[in-house]
Amino acid sequence: MAGCGGCSAGNSFNPGGHYIGIRINENEDGRVVFCETLGQSVEKGQRVIVEGDIGLEYAQVVSLRPMILKQCQLRDARRLVRLANDGDRSSYDAKMDREGAFFAEVVDEAAEKRLPMKLIRTEESFDGRKITVYYTSESRVDYRKLVADLALRHPVRIEMRQVGPRDETKMRGGLGPCGLTLCCSTFLKSFHPVTIKMAKSQNLSLNPSKISGMCGRLMCCLAYEDEGTAKTA
Repeated sequence: MAGCGGCSAGNSFNPGGHYIGIRINENEDGRVVFCETLGQSVEKGQRVIVEGDIGLEYAQVVSLRPMILKQCQLRDARRLVRLANDGDRSSYDAKMDREGAFFAEVVDEAAEKRLPMKLIRTEESFDGRKITVYYTSESRVDYRKLVADLALRHPVRIEMRQVGPRDETKMRGGLGPCGLTLCCSTFLKSFHPVTIKMAKSQNLSLNPSKISGMCGRLMCCLAYEDEGTAKTA
């Protein structure tokens, strides 16, 4: 099968260099991503500072084995900046406290302004320069006044990012009907198309409660066996 879970990002390959597996923000159920060490020596369990999606991120090394990546995973790979120190740990704990307080503040502000949005979480970059607010909504939201009011009290860059039901479930995490941690919150980087035809070709029940995930959409794992089923048909 090409790519991850039916994507078209190409087969596995060795990109060269030394890649390790890290977990961002020490979330035990979080997705493991790849990180290029750039020649630096690390040990499993160590905390490190990496360059990530929103700037610098605090992470934990969870795997030192040589990594065989796919193109989609390489695009998401972090770069190791340095080992974390005691000061970084204190900064991380303070960051988590600020995220919780900021989230509560955004919820109150959005409710006061009667904005049709559901807040999912807030995420602050490790350097404290940027805060991303994730939300869902069935319609377009004019959040300019919300951001302006928040910016008066928080002199940082505030980014509002609307996500769909699948991304919401990915962020919240949970267990699937198989009893394992959700694929989307562990190893899936991006979502691929899943159709009812995939369930039919595998002779699965078409009862929505049997083939739908926590997000209310068709389960991503329906695509995992689809290519193999098509070849043996």
